[in-house]
Formats: sequence, C-alpha cells, structure tokens
Amino acid sequence: MGKKIPKNHVLVEVDFLRYKKIAFKSGTEIIVDPTFSPEKHAQTSGIVSVVPESLYYDKEDVGCFNSVEFLTDISIKVGDKVFFHYLQINLAINQHRIIEEDGKFFIFIKYDSLFMSIRDEKVVMHNGWMLLKPVDRAVDEASKINRRLPKDRQTHDPLKGEIAFLGDPVKEYFWGNDETDEGIDVKKGDVVIYLPHSDIPLEYNMHQSLDEKYFRVQRKELLSIYLN
Repeated sequence: MGKKIPKNHVLVEVDFLRYKKIAFKSGTEIIVDPTFSPEKHAQTSGIVSVVPESLYYDKEDVGCFNSVEFLTDISIKVGDKVFFHYLQINLAINQHRIIEEDGKFFIFIKYDSLFMSIRDEKVVMHNGWMLLKPVDRAVDEASKINRRLPKDRQTHDPLKGEIAFLGDPVKEYFWGNDETDEGIDVKKGDVVIYLPHSDIPLEYNMHQSLDEKYFRVQRKELLSIYLN
C-alpha cells in the first residue's frame, strides 16, 4: 500500500473500529459496543502495513506535540502483529486518521504507543518495554494489607519480576530529567526490582496471544537486579 503517513505514525490494519460483529452458527449476528468498557473490548492490535522512514524526536518540543516520547531506532517491520494502548484506536477515529479500502480498515497509530510485536511467532519489544513474569509470593490470607491490593497483585510480588522478553534500550526519554536506558545491563531470565506500581498487566485480548501471564515495565523503572 503506497500511502504517505503522518510524522511518527505507523499504518496498521485492524479487524474492526468501534463495533464488532459476532456471528453464531444459527446465522444470528450481534454487535458488541466496546465504548462502555474500552479497556476490555477496544482493538489493541493490528498488522503493520506501512512503517515511517524515520522518527522525529525533539527535547525542546514543549508538550511533546510533535516529538515522539523516546529517542530510539525503528524496530517494527511490515507484517508485524503489533500491540498498542487501547485508547489509540479511539484517538485515530476522533482525528479521522482512518483508511477504509476493499472492506479493510487501516488506522494511523503513534509509534511511541507501541510496546510489542509478534514476528514469525516470536515476541519483539519496542520503546524500552519489557515483559516480566510475575514472581509468586506466599499469601497471608489474614493480612489486611494484602486484601487491600487489587486482585491481580495479591499473589505476586509487587516489586519484583523475571524478565521474559526485552528489546533494544531507549537512548533518551522525552519526559524526565535526561533519563536513558544506557548502562541498564539486564538480560532475559534476570529477576529485577522495579519502582512501585510501574508494572502494567497485559489484559483481556492480549492474554489470548500469549501462553502465560505477563506484565510490562520499562527499563527506566528498574531499580536493581535481584540477587539471592
């Protein structure tokens, strides 16, 4: 597809936009409206159709209106099944960044909203994100503190995880005081300690693509490697 894409965007083919039809064997169809609970039903993945030639990064861009949030190399490829924040599809619709062609839907997604791809059945991480396996901990059923935690944080250590997948480091982060991934030397299998509440669960349809439970953390949120 020969399309000129907006600065710092990726053109992604998606299955549906705001509404999704579900067909039954009887021939009956129902339409699911994802707007009442977008984090559960919004499209969060698609197939990359066009990749930008370069990324524009400018630390002096007040408010980060034109710049990407990360100084990094382009790591996605055409054909990747790429995953992005659930609000991106609504943003594309509201800004009229949609192409409908031959019954297919294509939307423009900001590059810095992408966090991972599946390429040739392998996970590829982007923009400094890592996938961590939860580290289980002994649960004290009588603990009042534990019961106050969200259910998805009651059984795993809230400050510790094992690196399952990681990509190239980010050279610089737009937000923050000259933060960089430089010197953060970690590898797959390392158990790491990270800043509180920086772990973001992979929810809903994301779990249908991976065979284990993971959460994502950026390198800059790491405090140290855990040593037994």
